[in-house]
Amino acid sequence: MGYQSGVRWRIGLGVVLALLVAGWLGLAFTTSAGTDAHAFRNAAAKTAQGALSAVRTARLAGQARLDGRMFDTTLSPVLDNAVRGVATAEEELAATPAPGPAQAPIRDQLTRLLDEASRTVGDLVAAFDRSEDPAARSAVAALGPLGDRLADFVEEHRP
Repeated sequence: MGYQSGVRWRIGLGVVLALLVAGWLGLAFTTSAGTDAHAFRNAAAKTAQGALSAVRTARLAGQARLDGRMFDTTLSPVLDNAVRGVATAEEELAATPAPGPAQAPIRDQLTRLLDEASRTVGDLVAAFDRSEDPAARSAVAALGPLGDRLADFVEEHRP
């Protein structure tokens, strides 16, 4: 009996190890496959939506400050959040590679929009930091059409 129980134990251990290896290989295969085209479009639309929210928030807050309807103490955290929102969108896009050459133009278009958002929101923050209302007005004016282009991107790529 001792020999048979040892054999059963080894067979059982072998089966368990085989199942663990098969599960590990399956997990490795499914996670290394990358993003498919549909998932990439969804991720790009979600990323653009986050940037759109940040751009529209910065525009509204900047205009309110220029109109005298918002104090600097309120404006500062709102613009900080807008800067973080655009930065988060850039990080999300960088973490989601295009699955193939057909999706590269989508990634490139969104990259350009996010770069412009980062630069324009940064210009708005800098203008308020320097108390330069004309520069702030220019940045606020630029955020409107930029938000429209981001909204168009979201609509075009939304699932």
